[in-house]
Amino acid sequence: MNRIPVIALLILLFSLQCTESYSITKQSRLAGSWYPSDKNELLKYVSSSEHPSQQISHIPLIIVPHAGYMYSAHVAAKAYSAISSYKPDIIVIIGPSHYEYFTGFALPVYDAIKTPLGVVTVEQKVIHTLTQNNTFTFNNNAFDPEHSIEIQLPFIQHYFSGIPILPVLAGNVTIQQARQAATQLLQAIAHYKKPLFVISSDFTHHGKRFSYAPYYKLQPDTRMEYIKRDDMKAIDYILSKNTEKFYSYCQSTGITICGHNAIVLGLLLLSKVHTKELVAYATSASITGDYDNTVSYAAVVLTGEINTISTTILGDSSCNISNDDKKFLLSLARQSIETMLKNKTLVEYKGTIPEHCKQNAGAFVTLTINGNLRGCIGYIDPVKPLYQTVIECAAHAAFKDPRFKPLTKDEYKKIHIEISVLSPYKPIASLDELRLGTDGLIVVKGNRRGVLLPQVATEYGLTKQQFFQHTCEKAGIYPFEYDSVTMYTFTAAIFSEHEIMK
Repeated sequence: MNRIPVIALLILLFSLQCTESYSITKQSRLAGSWYPSDKNELLKYVSSSEHPSQQISHIPLIIVPHAGYMYSAHVAAKAYSAISSYKPDIIVIIGPSHYEYFTGFALPVYDAIKTPLGVVTVEQKVIHTLTQNNTFTFNNNAFDPEHSIEIQLPFIQHYFSGIPILPVLAGNVTIQQARQAATQLLQAIAHYKKPLFVISSDFTHHGKRFSYAPYYKLQPDTRMEYIKRDDMKAIDYILSKNTEKFYSYCQSTGITICGHNAIVLGLLLLSKVHTKELVAYATSASITGDYDNTVSYAAVVLTGEINTISTTILGDSSCNISNDDKKFLLSLARQSIETMLKNKTLVEYKGTIPEHCKQNAGAFVTLTINGNLRGCIGYIDPVKPLYQTVIECAAHAAFKDPRFKPLTKDEYKKIHIEISVLSPYKPIASLDELRLGTDGLIVVKGNRRGVLLPQVATEYGLTKQQFFQHTCEKAGIYPFEYDSVTMYTFTAAIFSEHEIMK
């Protein structure tokens, strides 16, 4: 490998969408308004309507409302109490975005959320895995004012204390985008064995206040019967896990189920459903007496199996990748850059793909000209098949590395391509476990993280401490924070055109 300026190497991008962010605990925006700020009063609400706990032998998914507690807590509590015997190791909360319009799914930058019942930890590793896909993006403009996630936290703190959460907001999505997101989410949490899925959604919002009032001319009793009929049709599709019909029903009728896209994503996370129950249904009209503007609330409990997805991951054997595989990947990387240069689009490879290259793996593609860095982009997580990772990273290294202008035709003739195929990373307790020159390093502090490839230490004769410090600098982690940094190591199979394509 030719020498590359140390400054350039030290700022290798961690991912396609590397965003610097800072460790932060989000303070409650709902305490004292949507629910009580007094701890004891709050606990009365979250345990207000117990439902007989079920024996949970499969993965549970619950759909619960997110209105103010005086309207809907008694409904939500039935769903939570019904699964209270379950012992999850992560809780995925999916809710709608009420205040920010976007396409896809949003994730928060903060690493904890505080309510009157204490602090809930946000699972950072999974979040950063998900943000390596275009389907999921950081979006605090959506999260800051949003109530659909936080409204669930006191219930979670009461029934499942100490369990980390993964908060997701659903924007505008097609069912195809939801399928892709479901696959990516399940891959990202694959190491968790007992997830709990919480879908935050109210049902029909009826009245001129909600710009949806097909039954406003009917008498109140008849109006409520029609609203319930519409809700029950949607709920029947949910209970039968007929995702396509539920999605089509919402699209064709315009029924105002605010979390319908969150429900779609949730249903796609399960395959076979073993148990299903509507444990509660109510409306705001029963509390307020206002039948002109009313919102429906439902509590649904499903249990089933995780949807089957392809999650085969290239393990430590990545370091033994064959020469034929290396030649294939290097050729594919060059083809990807050439196609993007000529057609402004990613190559769609239709030839035979070696089996090793079909497995999911993280990888970086580095471009140099006369030994000088000209672009470097990579995925640290095994979120895509290796061949697809190389296609994307090669094109982005050439045309989307923010440190450089897009590659020109003249430069294309001069570039030298190097690929680093990464093993899955593993945590280490101290730098004593780091094998300098063999291991790459990832450092994490809250939402800040940085990565350096193994060859950096060898190229520049860095000590372990220097290697660690440079990785922290890249992440924006300050020396006074070093004691609380989490570290991971990985190995890499590193190969280049000079070495392989002779």
